[in-house]
Order: sequence, then C-alpha cells, then structure tokens
Amino acid sequence: MIQICGYQPRSALDYSDSGVVRFTEIIKLITSCDLSIHDISRVQLDRASRLPRFNMPLELGADLGLRLAGPPLQRRRRTLILDAEAHRYDKTLSDISGMDIDVHANDPRQVIRLVRDWLNTNRWHGTPPLPGAAAINDDYQAYPGFAHEIVATLRLDPHDDLPHGDYLHVVSVALPRIEASRARVVGAVAIGAVTGASPPWPGLTS
Repeated sequence: MIQICGYQPRSALDYSDSGVVRFTEIIKLITSCDLSIHDISRVQLDRASRLPRFNMPLELGADLGLRLAGPPLQRRRRTLILDAEAHRYDKTLSDISGMDIDVHANDPRQVIRLVRDWLNTNRWHGTPPLPGAAAINDDYQAYPGFAHEIVATLRLDPHDDLPHGDYLHVVSVALPRIEASRARVVGAVAIGAVTGASPPWPGLTS
C-alpha cells in the first residue's frame, strides 16, 4: 500500500552484502528517508528458540536517536509508531510512554487507514490528497488476483516466498493493471448510467 500512495518502501532486505553489518545499512536507509514507520508489535516468539525478536524496537530507537540528537537535517524526520494493543508498550518498551502510538489491532484495514492518513498528513505541501483508505483497501484486496499471474509469467518463486525486491517488482507491475481494471469498471458503470444497461460484472444479472 505504500506504493499505492506514491512512495517507494525501503528496507535492509533490499541489500545483500556479507562485507557489511546489516545494522549499518539500516542506519543509512533511515538517514536517507524523511519518513519512517515502525510496527513494534512484530516481536512474536521465534518458533525454534522461543525467544522474541527485538529488531523493530532497536530500529525505532536508532530512528528516535537521530531525530532527538542527530544532525539538524535528521531532526526534521517524521515517524509513525504502530502497535497491536493500546498501551502494551508501557510494559514492554516503557521509555516511549507518553508518545503518540497508533493501534491497529492486527487488522489490515486499520493498518491501511493509519498509514494512509499519516502519509497524507505528511505529504508535500500543495500536492493533492492521497486516495482514501477504503479505495486503497479495494486495491489491496484486488492485488492477489493479479499477483499470481505476474509471478507465474516471470517464473518467480511462490508469492509468499518472494524476496523483498521481487515482491516490490510484482507490486509495481500489478498496480497499473489494478488501475486499468478499475477504470474499465468505472467506464462500464458510466455507460450503463447513460444507456440504461447493466454493467458487465461477473455474477450479476439484469
């Protein structure tokens, strides 16, 4: 959904270099972006070790450190912090108590709404509003129907096993197709309204 909003997501998963420490690359990514999103609910227990993963809180701490005490350019950063439950961070990450943490309750529709509204609030001055959360959710729901064909055509691994870079490529190919499909439906509705005919939607009869 980040790409639907016109942004290019960045992740340390985009790089593979055994000669560098991954955290170094993460810091470079953070400093190269004006906006960052951290979901601190992603700390489930590892199935093998039965220990939680703390990558997200660590990356959030680096981000906040740059914003609070970094170079002047970094102090203009904007950060969105998400969690699954309200005030759970008071017990697990109490040093950020008092900050404005948004709650998504593990609901993809709420994630879409929170991220969309935050990106919309922080968009460049003078640019038009982003598509609404309901519209973005419609595209999100339509995506699987296009993704599997793209994956098959490109002879990639199964969608759920795609490396991050491959996944972003599939999304970039799917989005214009989703938009074209939506335009055809809108056009059919407009024609139906003018002529009195029913739009050609599968499963509907006049």
